[in-house]
Amino acid sequence: MSTAEPLRVDVLLHRLCLTKSRSEAKAACEMGAVSLDGRRARPADAVTAGKRISIRYPARLLEVELLELPGKNVSKKAARDLYRVLQDEKVRDEPF
Repeated sequence: MSTAEPLRVDVLLHRLCLTKSRSEAKAACEMGAVSLDGRRARPADAVTAGKRISIRYPARLLEVELLELPGKNVSKKAARDLYRVLQDEKVRDEPF
């Protein structure tokens, strides 16, 4: 189910099951681990369908294109149909 209203980045990441919680998504944005169309995302940035979202996890870089906005109660399986994976690669943390 899609909503017409844009969603906040932190809410979107949680509803798509890309983070465990909204607070985790908010923290990731604040640390600079989330980009929206190539620029650093703030937790309250509005997201609509067609946007590209990059998330840098500790050992993984994921970039997706949002196909459709999720509703409030989306299963993990259904959430996967709402975005297209553009890049998913393991990232090594280089020691200093």
